[in-house]
Amino acid sequence: MKKRVLFLLFSGLVPWVMWLPLVMGAGPNTPARVVNRTGYALVKLYIAPTSRPAWGGNLLGSGILQDNESIQLSLPPLSSGERFFDIMAVDADGDRYLQSGVDLSKDPTILLTFRDFLEPSKEGWGWEEYFEGYGDEIATDTKQK
Repeated sequence: MKKRVLFLLFSGLVPWVMWLPLVMGAGPNTPARVVNRTGYALVKLYIAPTSRPAWGGNLLGSGILQDNESIQLSLPPLSSGERFFDIMAVDADGDRYLQSGVDLSKDPTILLTFRDFLEPSKEGWGWEEYFEGYGDEIATDTKQK
């Protein structure tokens, strides 16, 4: 008898638990394909919702995304009301490439080109801050746009 009660209880609970993330506002993962057309090998890649102040971890890990190569990613679900992503890539020389406010729901392909090159003098911050950000500390720094 106890087994039947437990079975009935859990058979009704399991489907509810499976749907809970969707009810709470978290949707499915966001697919993304990043294509490198910068002319340089990329050693770091960060993608974060525009609303978040920090980049998070390097999505390439210890890998390298060569020029004219692409990588397929599955980004974590966005919170309710979020829609746009910021993307930053770093090449082996420490040069940064930035795209802001990218809507991956319309087109999951991110094409990084030399036009995305972030020149420090044009962004309102100096060369000291530019070189200061080179390295793994970028992952925990707040976004600099």
